Amino acid sequence: MKAADILMADETLFKSEEVFTPSYVPVDFIHRDQQIKEISLCLKPGLRGVNPLNTLIHGPPGTGKTTAVRHIFSEVKKISSNLVPVYVNCDDYNTRFGVFSRIHKAVYGHSPPDTGKPLNSVKEKVFKKLTKDGKSLVVALDEIDQLFLNKTVEKLLLDLLKAHTTYGYDRIGVIGILIDDSIMAGLDSKISSVYNPSKVYFPPYSPKEVTDILDTRVRYGLYDGVMPPEVFDYIVERTVDAADMRVGIDILRQSTLLAEADASRKVTKEHAIKAYEKESRQLNLKRALDSLAQSEHDLLRLIAENDDMVSGELYDLLNKAHGTGIKKYNQIIQKLIHIRLIDSVPVSGRGQSRRIRLKSRPKEILALISAHTEK
Repeated sequence: MKAADILMADETLFKSEEVFTPSYVPVDFIHRDQQIKEISLCLKPGLRGVNPLNTLIHGPPGTGKTTAVRHIFSEVKKISSNLVPVYVNCDDYNTRFGVFSRIHKAVYGHSPPDTGKPLNSVKEKVFKKLTKDGKSLVVALDEIDQLFLNKTVEKLLLDLLKAHTTYGYDRIGVIGILIDDSIMAGLDSKISSVYNPSKVYFPPYSPKEVTDILDTRVRYGLYDGVMPPEVFDYIVERTVDAADMRVGIDILRQSTLLAEADASRKVTKEHAIKAYEKESRQLNLKRALDSLAQSEHDLLRLIAENDDMVSGELYDLLNKAHGTGIKKYNQIIQKLIHIRLIDSVPVSGRGQSRRIRLKSRPKEILALISAHTEK
């Protein structure tokens, strides 16, 4: 029997492939009731026409932080027009103008004209419209730590939370989303007192919760019988090992695509293992690499080629190859540490000297960098 007879080209194992994409907001958002309640209470004043409470959402990767905010924002849009929710991924929009372009789009339905319009003009236009309409604003800054790394966060928070001093608009709340909240200690004390967020922690999912969540995705996303119990159990195990729900969701999608490519009516364990080894295991690494600028890629490549090198020697290599100064070098090192690509380890008996080590295998990093460069 030919493969085409088993699975025609226009047939699919997916009931809804969207269920396995990063932008999908689950209909049944489970095991985060307490966090949803806390965030919703912070937004509630905005529904009454005053400023929402500032919030800081933190917790390990893949614990539902972004999905929770998208879920709540979706609900806000359904029940009230008094509060304008704006979600900003700071990996993609990490300048003050970039953030305000997203706010402008939410308020006006389109981005500001990209004709060199000054930031103050965009801010004035946005706040004037919100004041006229009597609406409150909440801005969720996902991966807000990116704004710390490029020294943008303090000015942006002042843009938003001190808008009343220049534009007479004070109905603004800011939600910060990040993994490690310790970076907030670096905020200037005056700005920290203005922001002063309520904190909402997202703990790792338990094995039982991982099972429930992935089972929900399977029920909504795949046809009955496509995902056998023993294969599903393997995917749950890999997800628990990774402590990242995104890994499990990605294995579900990739293994199903592999089954379709083989014209199979079911996902086999071999499909799941291959999906994990080839794609899903590297998911977080790929996302981290996608967030890096070229200068950061250059240093990461040098680290991969010279793993476990003393920091001073590594800087000399970077400076010779790319002319990068010491201040920029230190900034990049701190970013790579923060996003968990490298470690900085003291060198015994050598004062302040530190060795720079990759958290992953050098060959793996070099292969991913090469693939990224070829995009």
